[in-house]
Amino acid sequence: MSYTFTIKEEILKKNIENHDENLAEIYGILYSKNAFYENKIEITLENYYLAQRVVELFKKLTTLKTFIKYSISKKLGEHKVYVVTIPNQKGYKEFLDSFSLIEKQLDKSEDLYNGFLRGLFLACGYIKDPEKEYAIDFFIDSEKVANKLYDLLKIRGKRCFKTTKRNKFLIYLRNSEDIMDILVAIGVLKEFFKYEEIIMMKEIKNKTIREINWEVANETKTLNTGRKQVLMIEYLDKEIGLSSLTPVLEEISNLRLKYPESTLSELGGLLGLSKSGVKSRFRRIEKIYNDLKNGNR
Repeated sequence: MSYTFTIKEEILKKNIENHDENLAEIYGILYSKNAFYENKIEITLENYYLAQRVVELFKKLTTLKTFIKYSISKKLGEHKVYVVTIPNQKGYKEFLDSFSLIEKQLDKSEDLYNGFLRGLFLACGYIKDPEKEYAIDFFIDSEKVANKLYDLLKIRGKRCFKTTKRNKFLIYLRNSEDIMDILVAIGVLKEFFKYEEIIMMKEIKNKTIREINWEVANETKTLNTGRKQVLMIEYLDKEIGLSSLTPVLEEISNLRLKYPESTLSELGGLLGLSKSGVKSRFRRIEKIYNDLKNGNR
């Protein structure tokens, strides 16, 4: 079962009582599929439960006669498709006019926006499992509808993008917070909380990994620094003897040989020095080492 199916299943189980929100939802479904004709409303759907949802919404919203039938499609393998139709009849024009009123109010009413977005998602929305990727896509038949959705999302500050893909107009979002806002808007609170929990767990995991990587990097840097200093000190001891160094440099050299894996701060703690003080002494040791290497005795 896909994650998209899980989200849509929760929506299809919802019973919305708000008349205008239901009208906006059916408008989103029909509008996204170019279902409005001069003498009828007709939409073809591959999902039986969505077709049933459309019929139920029509029954809630109008007394116009509604018909549903199915046929067999052989496109991409043999399967059923469902055709829901409201033919031209008395009251048909008035029903169409109600959608015009809805469209004019979409950017002003939160209920209408939520219903419209829910309808669009049911008809052409896809969402990735947050365990894999943060992504929600709307593959829309009509450029006009795609632009409408894009504008509505932008008005609400969502980071959305538009392009074309597979002969469809694609509106997509990749930000987890924006996607969670959409889940709330379309009314899938159960899956919203699951989505939020997954994001939190991933953030904790990523933070832990970053901290471990930082610690490993620091430890590696410390070990590399210690090894380099030990090699320099051993070279000095062999060439001129550590006793030829100043007392403070001889002291830090012997301490480094004794504690090759200690940090500069740890060495400083043993001597009552700051980290910068220890660094300064090792810089002087390094200069003596380089001079010897270059033949400057």
